[in-house]
Order: sequence, then structure tokens, then C-alpha cells
Amino acid sequence: MSTQTSFEQIEEEESLLYCTDCNSTDIVETLSDYCCRNCGAVVGRRMESTHFLSRSSNGERSGSPESIRSSKSTSFRVLDARAGEKREKWRRLWKISNSQYCAITENKSRILNILTNLGLSETSTNEIMFELKKTYTAERRKGNKVTNIFLIAAAITLKQLKNKKRATSINTIVQTFKNFGCKLSSKSVRDYIIDNNIALRSTSPAIFVNQHMAKLRNSDSIRKKFTVLTNGNDLELDMLYTTIERMATKLSIIKTNGRKPSVLSASCIYLASELLGHKIIGESILTKDEMSRICKIPTTTMRAHVKYLKAQINIKI
Repeated sequence: MSTQTSFEQIEEEESLLYCTDCNSTDIVETLSDYCCRNCGAVVGRRMESTHFLSRSSNGERSGSPESIRSSKSTSFRVLDARAGEKREKWRRLWKISNSQYCAITENKSRILNILTNLGLSETSTNEIMFELKKTYTAERRKGNKVTNIFLIAAAITLKQLKNKKRATSINTIVQTFKNFGCKLSSKSVRDYIIDNNIALRSTSPAIFVNQHMAKLRNSDSIRKKFTVLTNGNDLELDMLYTTIERMATKLSIIKTNGRKPSVLSASCIYLASELLGHKIIGESILTKDEMSRICKIPTTTMRAHVKYLKAQINIKI
């Protein structure tokens, strides 16, 4: 009766391997372990028949020539750090294919920081996160691969701000997301809004008037200029700001005809300062260059908008 060699015993043990977690017999052999291909669990360690560890050109382990030629070498467990790399690879592959990865959970803290930086209240933040999760879940159920969760978050945030009648623009939202390391562009957000028919309430230029006037009030150069015009009287200084803002708000009622509200509102402020200035000092209080520098709008664009406003109210200055 012939006795089995150590190699034959190992082969017989390998054929009897099964996963104790899921009872699967689909076992894959790595450099140092036997892993279940179904659930990724490590079934057992490999038994190496070698006394010395050496590696071939492709990185596989091999024993000494004497142990390779010997048919009755001693089998024992071999612990090798490099062998664990392949084992971890199988675990990662199983996790990727079987896990329920959620991009919202992964990037929740960053999105909340962005919404806080935009000055949104807790209620608005919760509404945005709820709608974001709802949209993301719907895309997952349809089988669509959501590659950029920040694209959806930017579109929903823009919708929330527009519906709350807060003066904002796509460029402002996108720049805020970029400041937190998100890969985004204004064109991609605009295309996503159009493709998904996201309803945005129209924003009137009157909303942007307050925003631009706040920039003028905080500008040191404009304040010094207005202080000279009012001879240092704080009451008259405040009245000058208020009068320009009221006149610009009335001018902003004019139909935009497709013009950008933020640009048209700045043009209304300039036209209001021009109308008021001709009554006080015979010239415009503010110049196009000052408005362009503070509101970050090109002078040529503002000139065209002012020309349109003058044509609508039939004045020639």
C-alpha cells in the first residue's frame, strides 16, 4: 500500500476546501492564502514545501533547488508580507463589486461646509440634502452611473437660492464648490439643469440692486467720493446712497428682454447716479470704470445696457 506524498496530501486538502461563511466551493489560490471568490473571506493559509524563500523574475516565490527536486520535503506554513498584497487585492475587488457605495455619505461633510459657506440656513441645508439624496437614489435605481455628486448638489443649491429669491449666479455657486476642491464647471451645471428640466424661478434685476449697492457702501473710494459731495454730512451721505438705490430699483422694473439680471441691475445703478448727478453737480456721480471695477462687469457690456435703458424710458443725456 503506497503512502501519499506531502504534495498529494496538499492537493487532496485543496479539493476539500470550502468557505465556512457562505459554504461556497469557489476558492481562489493566492500567493499565501485560499480566498473565497464569492464573499472574499480567507479560508486558510497555503502550505509551502520549501526551506528557503527566493523569488523568480515575475515575483513568484520558489524554494531552493534541493527542496524542489525532493519529493518528501517537509511542509510547513510560510508567512510572507508580500504575499498579503494579492490577498488584499481580492478583498478590495469583492468589496467594490458587492458594497453599496454612497457618494453622499462619502462627501457629506464637504457638501455641508459648502452650503454653510454660502450662508444658507439649517432649514435650507436640510432641504438641499434631502433633495440631493432623493435625486441620487433615483439615479442609482435607474442604473445610471453617478460620477459627479457635486454637479447635482450645485444644481439643487442654485434652484434653492433662486426659489428663495436670493441674488446669485451659476458662476458664484461653481466658484464656491471649486474653493473646496470640487471639479466643476459652469457649463456642466447649466447643461445638467437644461437636460433634467430643473425649474428655476426667474430672478428680477431688483434683487441684485441691493447686492451691488452693498458693494458700493463698502468701497472706501466711493465713500470718500460721496463724502466730498455731501461735505462730510453723514445724514446727506446716507440719503445719497438711499436715493440712488431707490431710483435704480424703479429702473429695474423695465423688461430685461433676455439680458442678464445682475448686469442690468448694475446698469440701473449707474443710470440712476447719472440722472441724479446731472441735477446736483451737472455730471454723473459714478463712472463706468468705477462700476466695472466694483461690480466686476465689463464697461462695454454696461454701456450697451445703459443705452438700452435710455431707449426704454426715452431720455437723452
